[in-house]
Amino acid sequence: MMHSDIAHIARWARRNGYRVEDDASGYTRFYDPTGNYIVRYPATPSNPRRRMADLVTSLKASGLQIPPPSKKELRAQRSKGGQ
Repeated sequence: MMHSDIAHIARWARRNGYRVEDDASGYTRFYDPTGNYIVRYPATPSNPRRRMADLVTSLKASGLQIPPPSKKELRAQRSKGGQ
């Protein structure tokens, strides 16, 4: 059961090749596209703000762009030939 606070991050990570799994202990685990473990997020965090910061920091360090680029940014990248 994924926490609703991170559902948008999990969707973005999946779209970029990351694997996101919920385990029996109540954690949502993130793995990079090569299968390396990155970070976990508890189903009921004691300090949600701190856990969210840890999650975002770890995912950024693994190469995932957070926040996801806006449509305007994507359009600019396409016009430059970036994607």
